[in-house]
Amino acid sequence: MNKANHLLQVFLEKCAQLTIGKSPFARDYNDEMDFRKRHWMNERLVELEQEDVVQLTMAKYRSDEIEKVYLQWQAIEEAYRISGRTPLRTKMKQLRASLIPLTSHPWGWVQKWRQEMDDSLAQGKAVRLDPDDVQGTVDLVHTLNELPLLGDRAVPIRIFSQRLFRDTKHLERQTLKRLISLAKQASGEQRETEEEWLDWLGLTRNPQSVFLCGSLVFRTREGKQVDTSAFPGGLGISGETIDMITDFFMPARQILTIENLTSYHHYLEQPSVRADEVLVIYTGGYPNRVLQSFLRKLSQVVNEASNPPELFHWGDIDLGGIRIFKWIQSNFFSELRPYRMGVDTLLQYESQAAPVSEDYANQLLHALSEPQYADWLPVLETMIERRIRLEQECIID
Repeated sequence: MNKANHLLQVFLEKCAQLTIGKSPFARDYNDEMDFRKRHWMNERLVELEQEDVVQLTMAKYRSDEIEKVYLQWQAIEEAYRISGRTPLRTKMKQLRASLIPLTSHPWGWVQKWRQEMDDSLAQGKAVRLDPDDVQGTVDLVHTLNELPLLGDRAVPIRIFSQRLFRDTKHLERQTLKRLISLAKQASGEQRETEEEWLDWLGLTRNPQSVFLCGSLVFRTREGKQVDTSAFPGGLGISGETIDMITDFFMPARQILTIENLTSYHHYLEQPSVRADEVLVIYTGGYPNRVLQSFLRKLSQVVNEASNPPELFHWGDIDLGGIRIFKWIQSNFFSELRPYRMGVDTLLQYESQAAPVSEDYANQLLHALSEPQYADWLPVLETMIERRIRLEQECIID
């Protein structure tokens, strides 16, 4: 691309006039070792002036030196054509057109986001969208439209990427970061990790399994019966196996879901687990889709039992841990109770607790006024007063 066309690009990006001596190409224009550069740029700029695209002002007493260049407003479209640039107005129209497929999206938050973006673009504002990357928005829209079609089981990212873009790595390279950012900003959901956000969207990096230990008996469609107490160190159950389970039998008198992996493995050493009194289930934060399928079947048996087991959840004593507890309680076990997540535990291990930032403390204050956290007020108030939060891995006795 020659310097004159570059000059037009600078005009279109920044301003309608330019002083050559302060421009990006001043060094070439004033290069005393090669006067041909100035001669060549002068020649092309004069041609542009003759075409009524620009107007030139010459330096005083220097007939070969152009001091300023003014872009002619009536020639803006021609300037865009010559420079090879797409007008911003055209880019805005392209962005609005790219969002149209989301108009009837089955997820309400996606529809709302599309409308907000369209309203902004109609006003000439590209809020959170890059006018210079229309294709990136097209790819995001394509991804959003395909996600609801995945069903209840999370799909590996690279398989999904191959299906959409004929490239196993395109989603990770070009779209995944903005997809997760959009979900965090627009969905209203709360998740702690990238893996949890991916699972919520229907994607996964690795195959998912359910890890549990204790006494549980289940039967498959083929009539085979499995007693998990035969595996004292616990076992992992794949999604395919869970789909085949038809019946559960519950010898254990307690069910305990545990948020973190270290605490899960540590708890398996407890005598109550060895005596088949407790069924322990690892959640890994928010339960992934495979675990949700398992909990859905298990909760149906528990809810229909005449003498159901006690239900507990053990997680971090922080906002994330409380949210996970509430999510499991509202989706699967209405009688769920917290295990070692109270004020007494928080204070007992205060020396192991982590300090909270001012921003986090403000989030805790906000939670105090939310009805869903009414049962957690003493814990929230203690966290605010002491400015601490406790991860369950700190409890090792």
